[in-house]
Amino acid sequence: MQSNRLRRYATSPQGVLIAATVIRLSLFFGVPSLCHALERRPELSTPLTSFRSLHEGAFIYARGSNPYDGGVFYHSPLYLAYFTYIVPASSYALTAIFWALIDAASALMLVKIWKARSKDRDPRREFLIVTLFMFNPYTLLSCLARSTTNIDNAILLGSIALAAEGQSLGATILLALVSHTAVYPLLLLPPIAMLLNRKTARRPSTSVLRNALIYILINAGFTGLNFLIAGQSWIGQSWGVVVNVTDLTPNVGMWWYFFTEMFDHFRTFFLGVFQLHNLIYVAPVCLRLSDDPLFAIMVQVGIISTWKSYPALGDMALWAGLLGCFPDVVSNLRHPLFTLTVHLYTSILLPLLHSLWLLTGTGNANFFYAATMVYGLNASLAVVDVLGAGLRLQVKRKAAAALLEDELRTHTDQGESGRLDDVWERKGWSVVQFTGSLI
Repeated sequence: MQSNRLRRYATSPQGVLIAATVIRLSLFFGVPSLCHALERRPELSTPLTSFRSLHEGAFIYARGSNPYDGGVFYHSPLYLAYFTYIVPASSYALTAIFWALIDAASALMLVKIWKARSKDRDPRREFLIVTLFMFNPYTLLSCLARSTTNIDNAILLGSIALAAEGQSLGATILLALVSHTAVYPLLLLPPIAMLLNRKTARRPSTSVLRNALIYILINAGFTGLNFLIAGQSWIGQSWGVVVNVTDLTPNVGMWWYFFTEMFDHFRTFFLGVFQLHNLIYVAPVCLRLSDDPLFAIMVQVGIISTWKSYPALGDMALWAGLLGCFPDVVSNLRHPLFTLTVHLYTSILLPLLHSLWLLTGTGNANFFYAATMVYGLNASLAVVDVLGAGLRLQVKRKAAAALLEDELRTHTDQGESGRLDDVWERKGWSVVQFTGSLI
């Protein structure tokens, strides 16, 4: 009896959370050399998310100097103050516990998103969501590297979870906060506003104006707090670096090498092109997926994770975690095995070619950049595959609602499966086009 109870608890979301947190703390305190080595990996930490940079900035700030004057500190002033006074960056134990708990909070937010989307409680699905996120190598390694990407992910997931539950004030506050620390989540404001409009009982126009006003006021408050902490120098060193890409430290993105080779008189033009590439998808994604804003958020997160100016593997962990909340979309993917194996391939290739370039000196920058291009291409194809799967699922649902009501009712009454995929399989149908409208 006792063993059955322990087995049930071990396969519950709470048991996985505790086990994953214990594993993280064991690695933090048992193998600190591994954690310090991971902090230096460009795949896990960028100049904007590096804990080593944050530690140095907090050290300088605590001694009365402005770390932004040195030209190499790019973190938000909010992080600077937090890791100086609340969780000191100099304390290895406190930061280790903090990062382990941050991952646990992210997993809980994913469960809340799943519950809001599915409208039911399925412990097996919750167990799977938590397991896939907490034991994702990208999540685990980013946590051990103490990258602030994990903190940004937790805040963003909190905003999405609250929006999915219709809590507009909390969702707006967290979105404003993560927009200050990571900038690119600002692009999620339209789909999150769409989600809040669907969840609130107010008229859409009133809800949009209210949420926009709250967002502006909260942003103004955080901006004033930033000025109070660091004066004016933080703007160019925090937001300015994200927009202008002045630090060309290698990462898993495709910007650093391109702008290293770029002539100065072309730089402004291509900066606009690259930044516009992130912005240009917001309107079409929101318009095409207006009936499912939560799915629109997930697609937009995938685009940002791939094409932001300073991406890391932790950004892809966020998107993979959100994808776990959409099992119906996953079941309609065309090439999931290819995407997974290429991710495994690039996980081996990135550190190998980086080592050949900078450690052994037997390669050059083209080696590492080739690996980042494979990573970016695979991530882009994965986003396209997910979007196509979601659109095919919409067509299946519309066709089922319009043509198969009797079919579904008959098979359900007979005790047979009434799932849409089962009905389509019995009919021998497949979706080959999803550009028209079904009436």
